[in-house]
Amino acid sequence: MARTASRERFFAAAMALLAGPGLPALRIGRLCREVGVTSGSFYHHFGSWDGFVAALLEHWAQEEVHRVAALVRREPDPLERVQLTKRLAVTVPHAAETAIRRWAGTDEAVAAAQQRVDDGRREVLREVLGPLIGDAELTATLAEVGLSLLVGHQQLHHSGPPVDLAAQLDQFEVLVRSSARPVSGSAGSAATSPR
Repeated sequence: MARTASRERFFAAAMALLAGPGLPALRIGRLCREVGVTSGSFYHHFGSWDGFVAALLEHWAQEEVHRVAALVRREPDPLERVQLTKRLAVTVPHAAETAIRRWAGTDEAVAAAQQRVDDGRREVLREVLGPLIGDAELTATLAEVGLSLLVGHQQLHHSGPPVDLAAQLDQFEVLVRSSARPVSGSAGSAATSPR
């Protein structure tokens, strides 16, 4: 057994455990076995269970909100931003996030982190949709619909029959495009159909 591992390996193992057997499996001993290290490596990186949870939640927010926001902000074309946001939404670790949302129901620190992630995603959606819609109130409503679609998909389909999230997002894009004002200078037209 190795003596040490990177923090990222602990985070990846934690997300896999959350996505698979779920929160009851997320324990120090099991986590260390999954990573292939002794508990000394865990304590070296995180100091305590609470330290690990805080670091895991920060890593999750960094990957799933801040990284996504940075990628989207690099795209200058408003319609391409919508496309990119859809592609990134499909890659979210949905099963792990379903477990995190359940965990948030029993842990205040996790609930606060979940709220920060939801707020961050809502803000990214407003930033993506704002230039297309041009109306702050409608932009906020559509951002809420988009976030609700993602969260609803995770909650409704985590253990049921598979549902094509990409197809649902395509329909959301149809709604966005039907609400969009004409966009000048973009690669496409607000009236064009989704790709």
